[in-house]
Amino acid sequence: MRPEERIEDVELATDPSVVRRDRLLGAIFTEDPESCLIQHGPVASHVVTTSAPPQILLLPTRDRDALSHLPKLLAQIVPSAKQSPVPTHVVAVGGGVGIVDALRRAASQAKGAQIGFHHVDDASRLAHVSGSKLPLLERAAEQIRVTEPPAPERIQEALVKGRMLAQQDRRAASRLRGKTPVTIGLIAVCAVVGLLGLAWAKQMGGYTPAIVSIGATSGHAVRGGEVWRIFASAFLHGGVAHFVMNMVALGSLGVMLEPVLGSRRFLVLYGLSGLGGALATTLIGKTWSVGASGAIWGLMTAVLAIVLFPRGVLPPLFITRLKQNAWRPLVPNVLISFFPGVDYLAHFGGGVVGFVVTALVLGRGLKPLEERAGDSDAEPSPRPLLTIVAVVVGAAMLASIGAGIRLGGPWTMQKPPAMKRTALAGVGLSVEVPASVVKMAAAETENQGEMHVFTYGGLDATPVFVEIRAWPLERPVEPGELDVFLEGTRAMADEGGPAKSVQLEKARIVTAGERRAVVVEHELKIDGDPFVLRTYFLAVGARELMLRGYTRKDMRPVGWSDLEERIVASIEER
Repeated sequence: MRPEERIEDVELATDPSVVRRDRLLGAIFTEDPESCLIQHGPVASHVVTTSAPPQILLLPTRDRDALSHLPKLLAQIVPSAKQSPVPTHVVAVGGGVGIVDALRRAASQAKGAQIGFHHVDDASRLAHVSGSKLPLLERAAEQIRVTEPPAPERIQEALVKGRMLAQQDRRAASRLRGKTPVTIGLIAVCAVVGLLGLAWAKQMGGYTPAIVSIGATSGHAVRGGEVWRIFASAFLHGGVAHFVMNMVALGSLGVMLEPVLGSRRFLVLYGLSGLGGALATTLIGKTWSVGASGAIWGLMTAVLAIVLFPRGVLPPLFITRLKQNAWRPLVPNVLISFFPGVDYLAHFGGGVVGFVVTALVLGRGLKPLEERAGDSDAEPSPRPLLTIVAVVVGAAMLASIGAGIRLGGPWTMQKPPAMKRTALAGVGLSVEVPASVVKMAAAETENQGEMHVFTYGGLDATPVFVEIRAWPLERPVEPGELDVFLEGTRAMADEGGPAKSVQLEKARIVTAGERRAVVVEHELKIDGDPFVLRTYFLAVGARELMLRGYTRKDMRPVGWSDLEERIVASIEER
């Protein structure tokens, strides 16, 4: 409840403290002509302004008020000020040390709140007692002695304006408690898709391969034809913490923005912001990206656009308060955007789109919030084109999610993946690797002296991460020498393996297609997670090859069970 609704008027005779309070009020009016009054009486004056967020309570006090009257008054003010979204400044005008002590006691009960306590003594000197300072108050206090109290007409004008602003503010605040079906729906869809990823993790080689398969976005995947990833990625998250953080942000922003913009505009804003973030990642980025962060950044910057271009949608006092808060989440989020593993391109791409579309399109043509009859009364007249756009955006998001589930669900892992032939550059060989891996990530090539290293997929991004190493032999292995070569390779594989690994079985000689090779398996930990490493050694012409397949323990999909063997069997000389 607001202070003006809690403070009881008490009839006090006009005395020096009241006169001094009125002189200070006149000086505030002079310093800030936008200042107005919600309450003005012998007990308190409640000052607000549309030029700055703080509210000021001017309390005439005498030394005798320090023991009873002022503590009771402050006991009403402090709880109300704690709930206020804007800073509150309490100014006791008059009295001495006892009044200051009462203010300090009240300040000790107001820790963590945006409350500043000040005292103007009987010599008209301002002292800051506790909390934040207020430059407007300090400037006005310097003029108390040379400023006359406001005329009754000025007081009445300030009261009429202030109470009108407060009434507008209350009506707008009641509208902000309206329904938010789109916000709830978006959170629900994100939750469902996230739970599917968790449920399918074991069947798909881990949670990360699962969400990569059903919707994570990257430039390489989208350019490979999987355009549906652009929208689907905004409904996937890297883990429970990522999901919770984004959904809390979506919920807090949606509760304000959806009632202001209306459900259709809010859906369009979310969809286009998510699209902007995904496109930035697709066109510029080189990594996988998931999460609603791009869309949420669009919501944050949309609030900023409404503050900078209000167009009468929100009442003046509400806009004044919003100006202070609109910038606050942006600063820490800009810093977080550059943390390792965070996709700053999605953040900034979504933020730019959200600001632009709100400033130029979505923030226009809205009824003032306090004049609306209900949740669906955001526009003065029907807008069928807006409905069409909202339907198209919503359908595109749902279709993308559906495409991701259909094309990347666990059933796709039950059968062997389709293979695509790719060249081992500089080696004179080619191999077949899963087409889905080729679409998802370009092969990386590294030369280490005479050794060529080729990698396909990623430890977290694909069910099996494949590495091929090739180095030259002094001469080709002749058919009659192959058994000796393989036996020596088998003995070497048994004697040593990767550092800190455990060999799971003896190395053995196998046949893969028309090629004979040595295979051995080890278990090792990578970043604390257990992986199974399957390694093949073989000779092809004048080259020796080592092919390694990394899979999270107990999470190799059924259809990928013999992937390394299929790759070995596919090796051809060019």
